Order: sequence, then structure tokens, then C-alpha cells
Amino acid sequence: MSITKTPYSTPTPARIARSRGIVTVACTVTVALAVIASTRGEVMTYTAGFAPAWVAVVACALGLVGVALPAGHSASAAISWTGVTLLSWSAAGLVFDIFRAAAVLGVPGLPPMVDWLGLSVRAMALTSGVLLTATTLRRVDRLRRPGRAWVIAAWLCAAPYPLLKAYWWGGGDLGSEAIGHTGSFPYGEVVVFALAAVWATALAAPVPASLPRTLLVAGGWFAAAALLNLGALAAFGTLADVLGIVDGPISFHDGRWVVTPVYASWLALGIVLGRLSLAGPPARRRR
Repeated sequence: MSITKTPYSTPTPARIARSRGIVTVACTVTVALAVIASTRGEVMTYTAGFAPAWVAVVACALGLVGVALPAGHSASAAISWTGVTLLSWSAAGLVFDIFRAAAVLGVPGLPPMVDWLGLSVRAMALTSGVLLTATTLRRVDRLRRPGRAWVIAAWLCAAPYPLLKAYWWGGGDLGSEAIGHTGSFPYGEVVVFALAAVWATALAAPVPASLPRTLLVAGGWFAAAALLNLGALAAFGTLADVLGIVDGPISFHDGRWVVTPVYASWLALGIVLGRLSLAGPPARRRR
């Protein structure tokens, strides 16, 4: 397994200070919005199971502590990545906010009712999470290039959701009350998740030209962002519901528990695509 330089292999003190300043501003805005959101009363029902506002506050605090510590500090990376993880949970559900906001503009789909303050908190949590991730990676000199196992993992993580939908289409009863039987074979789900797996394979393959490499990386990051956002909502939302942190719509009756691990595979697939996109396709060697 080869070693590849990250885009931030030689950070200068000025760049590090600038990154910390940007992260600090983003986290400050996130915390301010989260504090405001925590003082309001009832929220819209579709946000049941979303992260409480205080999670963003804790996440930002951890993130700022992590990047403030020296890069060589033993706890710096662990604290920073914990902040990134919690910010991912805080941002979870933003996709539904966007679809509802699109419905307000006349795009058919979800009901045109939006938790605008919550949308702002989740959008800023996503922004802070991305900036914190970039700042944390700038403190790493080199990263190992993902091997073949990451591609295999992408195919394995892409399989559960279309298989579950096909199982329900075929009349399977386990957890079917959660969504119900579909009238036709889930061609869309099969195509979309197969495309995600193929895209992951392409990200690990040598590419000779810069434009295809850029398009592959951009598409990989877009897919990773959507999958991470929805997968984090399922994974963290379920865990928080079980622990009594939130009162979400999770139910484990009538076999509906199967929905949680299947949707959690979205989170895993998003992580895999994100890691492959971070490394990018290797350059094809000239003979």
C-alpha cells in the first residue's frame, strides 16, 4: 500500500493560523444559532430524531480545542475528529430541509413546511464540520492511499438498501410496515447504488487526464455528502433514541429494526466514498 501526500503536506504557520481563524468564525456562528434554537418552544414534527441544538455547541467546543492544541499533541486528532463526528450528527437531516425548501419554491415532493432556524443550524454545522475536517487534515503530513479493500467495502455497503427494497417488492414481511410494499421492482435504487459502487471503483483506478480526475472527485464528494447526511441521521438518531437523548420516530416493533442497519449502510458508504475522494484517482504512470 503506497503513501500519498495530502494537499496540505507542508502547512505554513500563516496557513494554520488562517485555518484556525476561519474555523473559529464558523463555529462561533454555529454556536450562536444553536443557542437561539435551544430557547424556542415546539419544533416541526419532521425534525423528530434530529440532533438536539446542544450537540452543535459541544461539537464546536471540541473542534476548537482540538485545533488549538499543537499538532503533535496526543489528544489533538482524537478531540478534533470527535468534534467532526458530532457536527456530522448536528448536520444530519439537512437534505430533508433542502427538499422542503425546494417545495416552498414550487418543486413537487415533500410538504412545503421548513424549520428555517433548524435548517440554518444544520447548514452551519455542515460548514463547520467541513472546515474542521480540512484543518485537521492540514496537520497530517501524509495519508496512506486506500487499497482494494475500500472498493470492496463500497460494493458491500451499496448492497443492503436495494436488496431490502427488492425483498419488500417480492412480498417480504420483515419491517415492511415501515415503508410498505412497492408496486414495482426498485430499479431506481439498484441503479443509483450500483452507480455509487462503480464510482468508488473508478476513484481507485488510475486516470491519465486531470479533467476526468476532477469530475470523479467532485462527484464522489457530492455523493459522500448526501450519504453521510442521511446515514448520520439514521445511525445517530437511532442511538440517541435508544439512549433517551431524543424522542424520535424510531420503532423496533414488527421487525422494523431492520431499517436502521440498512440506512446505517448509507453512512458507511458515505465514509468510503469520502475517503476515496480525498485521495483521488492515482495518476496513470507513463511507460
